[in-house]
Amino acid sequence: MQQRLDTLRHRSDDARPPENVIFHTVEPTHGFLQDTAAGLVQRLWGYGGLRGLQRKVVLAVLRGRDCLAVLPTGAGKSLCYQVPALLLPGLTVVVSPLISLMQDQVAGLRARGIAAAYLSSTQSPKVRRAVWRATLKGAVRLLYVAPERLHQLRALGGRVSVSLLAVDEAHCISEWGHEFRPSYRTIGRYRRLLGRPRTVALTATATPKTREDIIGVLGLERPVLAIASFDRPNLYFEVHKVADERSRFEALTSMLRGLKGSAIVYLPTRNRTDGIAKVLRQRGFNAAPYHAGLPGPARRALLARFQRGEIDIMVATSAFGMGIDKPDVRLVVHLGVPVRPEAYYQEAGRAGRDGKPARCVLIWAPYDLELASLFTQGPSHKKSEALQRAFDTMRRYASGRECRRKLLLGYLGEGIDRCSGCDRCIPENSAARTFRLLPRGRSLQS
Repeated sequence: MQQRLDTLRHRSDDARPPENVIFHTVEPTHGFLQDTAAGLVQRLWGYGGLRGLQRKVVLAVLRGRDCLAVLPTGAGKSLCYQVPALLLPGLTVVVSPLISLMQDQVAGLRARGIAAAYLSSTQSPKVRRAVWRATLKGAVRLLYVAPERLHQLRALGGRVSVSLLAVDEAHCISEWGHEFRPSYRTIGRYRRLLGRPRTVALTATATPKTREDIIGVLGLERPVLAIASFDRPNLYFEVHKVADERSRFEALTSMLRGLKGSAIVYLPTRNRTDGIAKVLRQRGFNAAPYHAGLPGPARRALLARFQRGEIDIMVATSAFGMGIDKPDVRLVVHLGVPVRPEAYYQEAGRAGRDGKPARCVLIWAPYDLELASLFTQGPSHKKSEALQRAFDTMRRYASGRECRRKLLLGYLGEGIDRCSGCDRCIPENSAARTFRLLPRGRSLQS
């Protein structure tokens, strides 16, 4: 076994693919697959093994099943396809929505001696040709591509067998989702062109409707479902209603004073992001703006500084989203009402990734609801109805009297018996006492 695993430690520029570990002789047993995967994880990533839902997905993929995995950020989604990629013959194609995500993943794999590459619009034609040559020679085990570049896979022309297709951030497939990208709707067609390889779709947040859409668009056949609980007991949810912008800003600064750890402040527009960041800096806070209007290199530099702790407060639009996994964010504030509960929950959930107590705060004014309602008009009647239902849930979250945690989780298709922390169920002045009773958090595998 160890000798077989040793073959996986190869240089990323080595043209020889590693020896295929399984599927060469008889059908492997469940125990053999589990032991082989666990040994690989321990050797290359240094973890003790795969955890429950990770193990479920990896073993299902190795047995040839399609999978849909809805796992929180930090739960090790990437291992769900990286491990099978090294144990299966042929190529694994990974569809990823952001160049920065692809670059980080490929760099991490190469650092472990795994032959990985990516294709993006930022590469020169010479680099792209080199990637294709290596892929066609069988020297690449994992090839990352953006959905907009899937058409290039036609160049494989049947010369390379694709054993696994992994779709990261799969909620982008769904028109009902909160980060819909039309190019993701084409993945099912290219999957058919690749010969319908086993497929694993992964996301951190997806409503039941979004899950159905992912399965349908990709054409997954009797997929294995691995759905983790969305509940984050260490997060305390609270809402503050204000009359005007001055009151809103004062509420924000009072929360930021004395904060230990990092904070993210979300706003609906770029102009407001720039303005709030500027005023916070004038007040002595270490804050920076982040939005899609900034050049790509500038955004990547800001993210790196935030991850290193050189920026305390990131003031951002929803562009500060996928790929953010900083463990010590203690506060996430939304200045305004998002249209979709799943978008709000995913952004708020960037707090407390280390398992320690954190606050998720919504500060809203009545005119925020009027602004948000403008975004409920979709291109079709059905989509408008879906957006309206989503917005109605956020309206109830902001102004209703029910448990905020139960409302959000219910929208995501999960019920809870007891709230572990929101201002409707546990007053703010007793939140600290409640958090002291929570289990001590620990970092998750990434």
